[in-house]
Amino acid sequence: MIERKIQELIKKAIVEQQQAGRWPHFEVPAIAIESPQLAEHGDYACNISFPLSGLLKISPMEIGTVLLSGIRAMVQENKMISQVELAAPGFLNFSLAPAWLNGAVDTINQKGAEFGKSNAGRQKKVQVEFVSANPTGPIHVGNGRGAFLGDTLANILYWVGYRVEREYYINDLGKQIEILGESVTRRYLQNQGIHVPYPDYCYQGEYINEIAKSLHLKNYTLKNAQKINEIKNKIKQTVLKKMVREIQNLLTNKLRVKYDVWFSEQSLYDSGQFERTLNKLKEKDLTYEKEDALWFKSSGFGDDKDRVLIKNDGAPTYFASDIAHHEVNFLTNSKKINILGADHHGDVPRLQAAMSALGYQGKLDIILVQFVRLVEGGFEVKMSKRGGSFITLEELVDEIGLDVARFFFLMYSTATHMDFDLSLARKKSEKNPVFYVQYAHARICSIMKKLKIKKGQAKPKSNETELNHPAELALAKELIKFPDLLLKISQNYEIHRLPFYAVEIAKKFHNFYTQCRVIDQGEVNQARLELIQATQVVLKNVLSLMGVTAPKKM
Repeated sequence: MIERKIQELIKKAIVEQQQAGRWPHFEVPAIAIESPQLAEHGDYACNISFPLSGLLKISPMEIGTVLLSGIRAMVQENKMISQVELAAPGFLNFSLAPAWLNGAVDTINQKGAEFGKSNAGRQKKVQVEFVSANPTGPIHVGNGRGAFLGDTLANILYWVGYRVEREYYINDLGKQIEILGESVTRRYLQNQGIHVPYPDYCYQGEYINEIAKSLHLKNYTLKNAQKINEIKNKIKQTVLKKMVREIQNLLTNKLRVKYDVWFSEQSLYDSGQFERTLNKLKEKDLTYEKEDALWFKSSGFGDDKDRVLIKNDGAPTYFASDIAHHEVNFLTNSKKINILGADHHGDVPRLQAAMSALGYQGKLDIILVQFVRLVEGGFEVKMSKRGGSFITLEELVDEIGLDVARFFFLMYSTATHMDFDLSLARKKSEKNPVFYVQYAHARICSIMKKLKIKKGQAKPKSNETELNHPAELALAKELIKFPDLLLKISQNYEIHRLPFYAVEIAKKFHNFYTQCRVIDQGEVNQARLELIQATQVVLKNVLSLMGVTAPKKM
């Protein structure tokens, strides 16, 4: 990986100064490598002189001058770097050698579908939990954002060498499930001609009536029912199974979202895991009783106050179940990433406190995903026949297509609210980023088909010129960023950088193809041919990680 190699050069130059006694011994700060915005600043830049300035009490330019001398001596034997420069007020700028870039393009083509993969994760087991929506209604567009983010992040983690487990936590206990059972029961009775009211606290939306109409209860005469509670529990279990099956079918079959584990909250109690976790907290003297309730001493672990585990009516809180659930996860995983809606922000400190108390400090990462609005013509779109007051994810995908939905949801940082532009999503032009990227891939496939280039087939007649045109080099430099990008996303979870990277590749490819001829006067330029083949490889790999198709024609 290029950035890591540059980091190693810089660190070696620092250590040399320490070993020579010119600088004192200190732990080398994190070395951040960036891509400069201006081409004259090279291909990669580093600001290490600034944090070192605070440690050494000398100016960044003086530090940069010393490091520059050491790095230049090292890169004389390094074919990757052609030039290293120092720019005020202390940046080190690195330029890649064109000859090395030609070899890097060859490497991309040789690795093909494996390009971008690494073993940075060292096969550590990590779990990604995402969506985990209550099975009380259709999956809405907000859930969709979490679904595609979680699926893509899991793909990336796998590519960089982690063993990944994908989990959906089924909240099949509690008040919401009781209300679901009651809602369907009341609609069922109404459909049987039995007059019962339908309170406001029941779930609204046509989907409740659809479920009620689909029920066929055997060996039970509903017309003889005098009280709703007589049949509610029977209907609740039937409906719960049906809702979970619908969610599973939608996510895994229709939306191409992968899961390894569907974990039931009820199983925590059936298996005794809840009691074991509760006893563990008690044995550590982390609980106490007050007002007939059992409390967890979460304020001792960074939370702003203590939290209730068992209410005064004897019922466990959602928080208590979450603690037991997360402990189960850590029995088999070294790390857990939990993707939650922004409305769960209050759960973060208490959950982190509980994990610290149980000995899992630093092993839980929580990604909060901000809200989604569907907009069209500047106005928010809200109503749905099936969902009632919200648009279902299935309705959105049916309207705009799965590729567009996945790509659009991934384009935004999880920390920002998302306005999903329906008008743009429907467009079949270069203004639609999905179309723009897929068209680049299809265009390359068309060129290769025209030249009849297939695996195992002899290459066409060519001249052996190397890449040297600015548009060629710009495209090649973009392609080789892919492995470093994946490693960064696996660490900072900035998944939105992947679709933006795909757009940047497409942009540089279209610019290259406008300026550079692959076939000139009947002769194929082999270097350019290999460049577009490498572009097709990277585009296909990027789209595959996002769960978006890479069409051969459009």
